[in-house]
Amino acid sequence: MKETNKAYIFIIFSFLLTMISCDDNTYPRPRGHVRLEYPEAKYSLYDADNINAQFQKSDYAKAEVKRSNWVNLKYPKMKATVHLTHKDIEHDVKNLIDEIQKLTYKHTVKASGIIENPYSNPNNKTYGILYEVTGNAASNLQFYVTDSTKHIVSGALYFYVAPNPDSLAPAVSYIKKDIIALIETLEWQE
Repeated sequence: MKETNKAYIFIIFSFLLTMISCDDNTYPRPRGHVRLEYPEAKYSLYDADNINAQFQKSDYAKAEVKRSNWVNLKYPKMKATVHLTHKDIEHDVKNLIDEIQKLTYKHTVKASGIIENPYSNPNNKTYGILYEVTGNAASNLQFYVTDSTKHIVSGALYFYVAPNPDSLAPAVSYIKKDIIALIETLEWQE
C-alpha cells in the first residue's frame, strides 16, 4: 500500500510541477539569418599609382597601400578585404595568367564549383576573368585584368571569418558589384 501511495504522490507532484512551469505566452522563433543591409553603392575615381592603374572604387571600401605593387580594399564592417597586386609583364603573360589560375583552382578542395566570367574592353585595353568560387572556399571571388603587353592586376576577396556560404552570400554579392565596377573602369597609367 505504501508503494501505491508513493506512486500517487509522484503523479500528483509531476502534474502540479507541469502546471506551474507551463506558460501560455508563445514567442516567435527567428527564421534564418539576420538580414544584412549595406549602403547603396557609390564610387569615386581612385588613383592607384603603385599598381599603375586608376579605377572606380567603392566609397564603402577603405584603400590601404601595402607595398609598391599591392593595394588592399578593406570592408571593415563585413570583415572582408580585396587584395590587389600588380605585376609588370616581361614577355610572359601566359605564365602569369597560369599562376593566377592555379591559385584560384587550389580552392577546388573546398569549393563546390568555379564559374569563369570573361571580360574584354578593347577601348581601355583591359581583358580578364572574374572567378566566382562557390561553396565553402576561403576566397569567393578572384580575378585578373591585363593589357596583355605591360600590366596585369590580380585580385582576391577574403573574409576574416569562418567560411559559411549562406551567411556570406549578401556580402559576396555586394562586393562582387564593386569588383565588376573596378574591372570595367580600370585604366592603365603610363
